Amino acid sequence: MNMLSALILLSLLPLSLAAGGAVAADSQNLPELGDATSGIVSLAKEREIGQDFLRSLRAQAPTLDDPILQDYLEHLMYRLASYSQLQDRRLDVVLIDSPVINAFAAPGGIVGINYGLFTYGQTEHEISAILAHELAHLSQRHFARGVEAGKKTGVINLAGLLASVILMTTVGGDAGMAAFGATQGLVQNKYLTHSRARESEADRVGIDTLVEAGMDPRAMAYMFERLERANRYSSSRVPEFLRTHPVTKSRISDAYNQTRKYVKETWPPNVTYQLMRTRVTALTTKSPREAISLFEAGLNDRDEVKRDANQYGLVLSLIEDSQTDEATRLLRPLLDKYGSSILFQIAEADIHAKAQRYDQALELLENALAINPGNYPLTMTYAEVLISANRPVVAEEFLLNLSAERKNDEYLWYLLAEAYGLANDIPGVHQARAEFFVLNGNFDQAIKQLGYAIPLVRGNFQQNAKIKQRIEEIWELRAKH
Repeated sequence: MNMLSALILLSLLPLSLAAGGAVAADSQNLPELGDATSGIVSLAKEREIGQDFLRSLRAQAPTLDDPILQDYLEHLMYRLASYSQLQDRRLDVVLIDSPVINAFAAPGGIVGINYGLFTYGQTEHEISAILAHELAHLSQRHFARGVEAGKKTGVINLAGLLASVILMTTVGGDAGMAAFGATQGLVQNKYLTHSRARESEADRVGIDTLVEAGMDPRAMAYMFERLERANRYSSSRVPEFLRTHPVTKSRISDAYNQTRKYVKETWPPNVTYQLMRTRVTALTTKSPREAISLFEAGLNDRDEVKRDANQYGLVLSLIEDSQTDEATRLLRPLLDKYGSSILFQIAEADIHAKAQRYDQALELLENALAINPGNYPLTMTYAEVLISANRPVVAEEFLLNLSAERKNDEYLWYLLAEAYGLANDIPGVHQARAEFFVLNGNFDQAIKQLGYAIPLVRGNFQQNAKIKQRIEEIWELRAKH
């Protein structure tokens, strides 16, 4: 096991499982770069470790590849991060395709969110509370402190720990808990007090972040109460977040006590968040017909925002079921009410694309992009429609421009490979596939793909040199892995 793998293993216990080394319970001060903690693991090393972990996660965890949801979560995370104590604010947000209620942080700015978190987070404030908690694990350098504690007390059974964490953070199953149990017993007595202190610190720092960001500081206590009730009255398995972040009465009480100094406010409903919750339901319900029935039942909700959200969900499900005329009828009042919303503009374009009215869909998206140049969901939707309309060359141009700022977007590289294929640009296909494989940690396959491309660009010196340079870079990554 190389040093990088060992450090990843160490990182997962304090961040995802909250069972790591010592942390001062009364300290909310960010460790300085020159302290003992940073001497063991620098911020740069944490970033390197985080990227390695991220590749492993992508390779083993199903992700929900939806540019609209991804864009929403990234903006929310960066908003919270800008008010946090985080020094390195480069973040990678991964939306896991799992109904299990869980979120986790890994060193180097990696934050994973199961879509199931949207189910229990009734407001944007509540889901932000969980995200602020995870950001606090990062800003307080809990990983590096765990390494420091590991240096003092010894590290045990790292391979078993990695296996258990991967299982729990991806599929969230009982198999992960069983694997964790094999290693947990060896460290429980020594680290239990420290893990509670670490969670308590993340709660306190997270609440401070909510206050600075202008959000409801009581949302953390509300969310904890909701999860605790779900655990108490549920006859099924414990929510995963409670397994990795145990919620006790005293922890809920502490969260409330910290917010007593703030005036209790009435917060208006956040329409965008309710639309995101609906979108998650539409994308993850087994069949469009089932989703249609679900959203139709919600059209009579007494809450206007929830009513509109259910109508949006119904539109999405009707599009998926190819009922484009009915989708158009239901979308029209939403467009009249929220005309400038990119969400509804994309839905209208999706209706035209589903009905194979590609010119109308592209015109809508081009007009929206003229107002919002470079917008991620709009650009990705535009590329998808171009590919469906068999206009891949234009899609290539837009996706390549976007890839300059979103190098870690695996769905972008997947879509770009598809566009290259339709354009019969075989070297391009291999290069895009190589980047996709790199993001999933499959370096051997990435090198093979680029090897296939070299003979196809033999007459193009610049392209040939570029591919060979990329092969060398991937070999270096592979050597560190």
